[in-house]
Amino acid sequence: MQSAIRQPHGLVGLGLVALCLAALGVGRAAPAASNTPFGMVDNPCPAPMGEPPEAAELGNLEMDPASPDPALRARLVAAVTAWYQRAQSEHAGEAPSPERDWANLCRFKSADAALAGTTRPRVVFLGDSITEGWLRGDPALFAHGNVNRGISGQTTPQMLVRFYADVVALHPRIVHILAGTNDVAGNTGPNSPQDFMNNIRAMTDLARANGIKVLIGSIPPSSHLSWRPEVTPGPRIAELNAWLERFAAERHAIYVDYHAALAAPDGSMRADLTHDGVHPHRAGYALMRPLAESAIAQALR
Repeated sequence: MQSAIRQPHGLVGLGLVALCLAALGVGRAAPAASNTPFGMVDNPCPAPMGEPPEAAELGNLEMDPASPDPALRARLVAAVTAWYQRAQSEHAGEAPSPERDWANLCRFKSADAALAGTTRPRVVFLGDSITEGWLRGDPALFAHGNVNRGISGQTTPQMLVRFYADVVALHPRIVHILAGTNDVAGNTGPNSPQDFMNNIRAMTDLARANGIKVLIGSIPPSSHLSWRPEVTPGPRIAELNAWLERFAAERHAIYVDYHAALAAPDGSMRADLTHDGVHPHRAGYALMRPLAESAIAQALR
């Protein structure tokens, strides 16, 4: 779910491109080109790369509850992967990396600026690919003041870095935090449960200090991670969710138990709600939406 290349503004197959590139051995972007900004500059963000025409088709295919046609899926993945490989070469030095925009602050910079001075958002949904995918899986939820700020592959330290720009500066009434799968996977390196807890604490405290109410979603179920097969996520997810529920009660936040709604008896995500065991498709998001709406209504009382 984490890629070395700069993702476009649209959702591309719920991180499938990143997984394909990893399998092909595509690593960190090349050193910055001579025309790439460096140091402290007024505008450090490169122009958006856009996305290939097959990207939307691939994303919609992954949202369809029907099993994807393997041949069509393979063709779309190959086309999008090839496009990204070319883009990575052409945009060398512009990729998020430990040296350049590690937290992907550039991703929503223009969208955040466009919201400045407009109606205060009702809810900002902050998260990883599961939040990002929600925009394609249930676009109607992200109307009437609900704003999506999910980025595929992200971990809680990355979300904490961009919390002020993508949440606090927008002055929403509520923030919905849904994170943890990629921390368990170790997408940004080894980390401890305490690290995860500290990041959730810090985001919650930042929100409350700025008059923003907090919804904390449980980590959705998964029994395996295709991009990190050596990790068995289920027990760790259960441990962290138990803490998230306790922490939400302590801080007077609202805990939203998506895990219970999506889980099979063995702790995996129900097979009828996902294609890969990690990301919900439209049927999964249909179960998540009433839980989110109920929590939002409770927070607004």
